[in-house]
Amino acid sequence: MKLSILSVFLKQLSLWCLTTIFLLVLIFIPRDVVYETSEYGDIQKIIYKYSVEKHVSNIKEFFVYIKDNDGLGMYIDGTSVEEHIFTTSARSLKILIPSIFIGFFLGIVKGVFDYMTRNRKIGFGSGMTWFMLSVPDLFFMIILQLFLMFLYEVGLFPHIDFFGHEKLENIIVGSLFLAIYPLFLIANITYTSLLEEDTKDYIRTAKSKGISRFKTITVHMLKNAMQKINVNSNTMTLYLLSNLFIVEFLTNYRGAAFYFYQAIASPQNFVVGTNFHMHTNIAVGFVLLFTIIILLSNLCFQILNVLILPKGKHV
Repeated sequence: MKLSILSVFLKQLSLWCLTTIFLLVLIFIPRDVVYETSEYGDIQKIIYKYSVEKHVSNIKEFFVYIKDNDGLGMYIDGTSVEEHIFTTSARSLKILIPSIFIGFFLGIVKGVFDYMTRNRKIGFGSGMTWFMLSVPDLFFMIILQLFLMFLYEVGLFPHIDFFGHEKLENIIVGSLFLAIYPLFLIANITYTSLLEEDTKDYIRTAKSKGISRFKTITVHMLKNAMQKINVNSNTMTLYLLSNLFIVEFLTNYRGAAFYFYQAIASPQNFVVGTNFHMHTNIAVGFVLLFTIIILLSNLCFQILNVLILPKGKHV
């Protein structure tokens, strides 16, 4: 058991190192361009040529800057970049962590429910799961906002502040919005995993021994299906992080994803001579933050997989 957990840790750590290095190398890609203009000063063409020397120079300049400034430097509000990253990441974690738990555990519950009611037409089973997966969750976020606003206007629902990050209700709304798609993703994975287990010999053995259907599903089938669910949970975490900016932008929740986008986004307006430089120091800090979140999430799910279903042991 200890060797299995250590193996998982070393494997995930190695993948994290390789991925992080690759992403950091991408950040330092030169973004200098050459403008070709007409005699009237109009931009005719923007030419980009990649230079290995410039790429290497950007990396060296970054480490020199880190050494000279004892860190990532200062943010525009007068605080250090590190403090800015910690403050905004703390906000994002307030909606990200609940979303992971909601998506994973309620998704499993929904998947078990879909499996148990697969032969019934109740309107909330696997059909609803497929529908929720086929429609963009951004659509449901907007519709839900408008619907609750309508209910408030007619006096059927209390006022909820959808925008901001200062209130508890902002955190709740953001967590629920972020968890919509992951919940149904895990539900679908759980449902299909249980269907695969349904044909195994131990199911017939359990039925012949008179074990209840609910106990067979929750104690035996679900335990065997957890390995596949855990593996796909990595996809859930990646989706949550990729969708974090949309939720933060839509709800005016100023967290890490929003400021990361600001750091790497190209300017909306530019003139001749403008270079498309990003805020490299800030971008590096956020890349390290997000990759560490992915590492910790993967470690948790992989270790859970080892604990629930040790290698070579089957129910």
